[in-house]
Amino acid sequence: MCSDFTGGMKDSRPDADVRPTQTRLDRWLSFVDAYPLYILGVITVLVVLISLVLNKSNLPPAANAGENDTWWAIAVNLAHGDGYSLCLQRYFPFCGPSNQATATREPLPVLLFAGLALLSGESLWVAVAAEFLIYLSILVLIYFLTREWSNPRAALLAASLWGLYIPAHELISQVSGDLLAAFLVGLGILYVMRARTSRHPRDWLLAGTCLGLATVSRSGMLVVAGLVIAGVVLESWSRRLRLQEIATPALMLSGLLILFVAPWLIRNQLVLGRPVVGSSLIGYNLYRHNYMIDTKNYFRHVGGQEGLAATKALLNRRTDLIGVENEAQMDLIYQAAAIHLIRTYPARYLLLSAYRFLPLWFNWGYPEAYGKEPTRMDYVIMVYQGILLLLALFGLYRTAGRTWPLWGSILAVSLMYMAVDARLLYLTPVMPLVISLSAGGGIQLLGKLVHPKLSHGTQPLQGIQGF
Repeated sequence: MCSDFTGGMKDSRPDADVRPTQTRLDRWLSFVDAYPLYILGVITVLVVLISLVLNKSNLPPAANAGENDTWWAIAVNLAHGDGYSLCLQRYFPFCGPSNQATATREPLPVLLFAGLALLSGESLWVAVAAEFLIYLSILVLIYFLTREWSNPRAALLAASLWGLYIPAHELISQVSGDLLAAFLVGLGILYVMRARTSRHPRDWLLAGTCLGLATVSRSGMLVVAGLVIAGVVLESWSRRLRLQEIATPALMLSGLLILFVAPWLIRNQLVLGRPVVGSSLIGYNLYRHNYMIDTKNYFRHVGGQEGLAATKALLNRRTDLIGVENEAQMDLIYQAAAIHLIRTYPARYLLLSAYRFLPLWFNWGYPEAYGKEPTRMDYVIMVYQGILLLLALFGLYRTAGRTWPLWGSILAVSLMYMAVDARLLYLTPVMPLVISLSAGGGIQLLGKLVHPKLSHGTQPLQGIQGF
């Protein structure tokens, strides 16, 4: 009776109904903290199934689908022994059989897929399989990147968010440098985060190697490398480190960047007559997406047909052209025309650049530029982007100093593309960084809204073994 009475007294306590729930929560969180890699394995299997469903309509892969008509076309030409060549007259109207040396796409992805084309008999299925492996590698990478600065719970959430990121799934059926650049940027930032604590030359070497390779995968990632080098110098100086400790990481990162970019510059100088830093499409895009700032309706993305008409009109005005200009020469022509317009209408250019935040982050106005109406999936992606952005901003709370390589890279890439041309595709290389910050913010928000224990995971593990 005494035991019954005591048990009854415990049941009558105000928090009696909460205890079982808290116990189950404690057990679940303890399981997550104890076996995060097992859970990551389950997430990976689920993501594979999701990807198969989402890509069902995009298979079998087509040579003219998405980005394939440039990246894959150059890779196949290279595999055929025709050199690093491509002729797309919508960009460069004077290209032809004797004038098709190209710098439209960066070399590392092209060399990778050219090798796969040689080994597989030019099978696009093999190329798509490689893209799929890169995509899954990013999922694992995001886990380790987030765990480096947050905790296993946030890391698992980050992997799940990447698994639900539809624009990345859509890239699997295409051959491009975007997913490869995303993997290399994420890996580079992981080792930057690690090196800031360890100060070990090995970590700086790995960081510089990854960022250098990312730059020759998507040349826009040059701003990420520049941001990291400048940030490391400023951070070391603010900590009052010795001159050697300040200079050594910066010199290592800069040297490796030059090592990987220099061959591309030399090749372009020898073949095109000018050391094109990134892509020969920069001038074209700068003109196409800014040519209309002298009109009233300039807040919009310029579609392909409108862009083609704009460049044709420009070339009709250039009566000095002889009709044999190569890509590097045409790049300068487009750049000169664009810069003239920008200097004439600087205020409009700044406003247009600010407006491009919307197409860059949400693909706002992109379908309409090609005469299409946004689909339900387009709106789903917009909402998802908005959630990721808000959570990422929340994730900066109390972590901005620790996570500056992540948010600094995102900011630098965003500003760069907003100044030239913007669509959601261009954010792909830094989306793993966005999602990592979003997961950190999501865990903190769950702790505030649901239960504080959700946000109190184990601390970051510096130098996690096995990656």
